[in-house]
Amino acid sequence: MRIAAVEAVPLTAALQETFRFGTTDRTTSPNVVVVVRTDEGHEGYGEACPVPAFTGETQSSIVDLVEGRVAPVLIGADPLARSPLLHALAGTARFAPFTAAAVDTALLDLAGRILGVPAHALLGGAFRDRVEVHGSVGWQEDPADMARTAARQAATYRTLKVYAGRGELSADLDRLAAVRAAAGPGTGLFADVNGMWAPGDLPRVLPRLKEIGITLLEQPLPPAAAAFQRDLVASHGIGVVADEAVRTAADAAQVAASRSASVVNVGHSKLGGPTAAFHAAGVAAAHGLGVMVGSVIEMGIATAMGLHLAAALPRLACPCYLMGPLKYRERITTEQIEVIDGHVAVPAGPGLGVTVDERRLHALDARRRG
Repeated sequence: MRIAAVEAVPLTAALQETFRFGTTDRTTSPNVVVVVRTDEGHEGYGEACPVPAFTGETQSSIVDLVEGRVAPVLIGADPLARSPLLHALAGTARFAPFTAAAVDTALLDLAGRILGVPAHALLGGAFRDRVEVHGSVGWQEDPADMARTAARQAATYRTLKVYAGRGELSADLDRLAAVRAAAGPGTGLFADVNGMWAPGDLPRVLPRLKEIGITLLEQPLPPAAAAFQRDLVASHGIGVVADEAVRTAADAAQVAASRSASVVNVGHSKLGGPTAAFHAAGVAAAHGLGVMVGSVIEMGIATAMGLHLAAALPRLACPCYLMGPLKYRERITTEQIEVIDGHVAVPAGPGLGVTVDERRLHALDARRRG
């Protein structure tokens, strides 16, 4: 059996409402679905969801890289030789983690379908069959808008992530307080700042954050300033999640060495695929750090991969960010995730355990719409 074809399908995917985080306002998402097919009719799917604020990748660059440089390496190869293939592609996709993540996911899905085992089995097996997830409250100018979103989501999730860092500092704290009032005292809250605060901001905001009941701060400072954050935050009883600071397994080791965080976010898109994310999680855990699985709000394929990754990790320090498909108007898998008691079930079945709807994929193909 050999890989016979590799395709990259650019999508025109719309979100249900504008989602604001960091410096990004997203109403549509330029996702790309990667399909790897064998000469015996097996298929594997991956998904890239480029975020310009993170890397220089775009929808068109991903399509060009996959079809122009990735496909020649994969075509004719043994589909079960996933590690050697990823090694062969390491230089090609070195600075394109979203592309690498989609290809790695497609190969993992393909291998699982061929062997008849779920993706998490190829990562060593599952520790859980469902994953606790958190909701997300995007940044809004008006605190009342964020409060309404929080009140709505608090009925579904036990924990909410609230985006901050974009506005004036005291106003952002007021927004967080409005979210707390709307979500109620029983809902866990943590704030994702996307590295937009400065070291001098922390002494000013931490007492108020503790008063509001923020239990975690995700990447409060830029990666270059991260050494300032952990001891100061820890003194207020607030944990720190390293996100933008961790792009490789070596970065996880650096976070541990600098004591700049207590938890590492191992989103597989950001790290270049589930294989790299699994390695980074192992490095973090070996250094005594907690681990969570994040995302960049992908659709059903990449989210399924995130759920399998989370299932394969021995311990999760906090709820994961794996509810992205619910933010889209359309879906590309037959199955839709469902949040029950704050958890999402890990898909059953071989590979990713989801069925890609080829009709919907064709309808969302940006080349067709153009």
